[in-house]
Amino acid sequence: MCRGGQAMVETVIAVLIVTFAFLALFRLSQLLTGKIMLEHAAMRVARARVVGFNDFMCRKAARVAVIPAAGRRLWPADGEEFDSSMELARISIYMNTPNGAVANGVMEYDGWRKMKVDPGTGDGSRVSMETDWFDLEGEAGIKGNYLLYMNDHGL
Repeated sequence: MCRGGQAMVETVIAVLIVTFAFLALFRLSQLLTGKIMLEHAAMRVARARVVGFNDFMCRKAARVAVIPAAGRRLWPADGEEFDSSMELARISIYMNTPNGAVANGVMEYDGWRKMKVDPGTGDGSRVSMETDWFDLEGEAGIKGNYLLYMNDHGL
């Protein structure tokens, strides 16, 4: 004997399960995207270190590399008129800033505050970021062969 409302209960349970599965997959895709962005940032840091940039330049290179996954923009504030062409222009200005105070006055994102950059020596750079549930990390290295090609013999 079928009771009235049984189909409704089954539908609610099925919708809850499907919704939970969808949200779990969505969160997993966000975590994987963050991991890929951090791997890319670590590669940018390793490259910056190998070509001779200091720690500050390496940190800026990592920050710019993770902009797509850096979360909410803090400066300029989200409420202000701001389009993608302005953001691209600010990236080059940001990369040319002489110190952290000036850099934060050009652009800043929420995720940058949760990011740690260890430039290493170029053959082992690390970039990590804290998220709500997990701490993500990216590692990369580049073999510096510049000593094979650059010398001080005064060619």
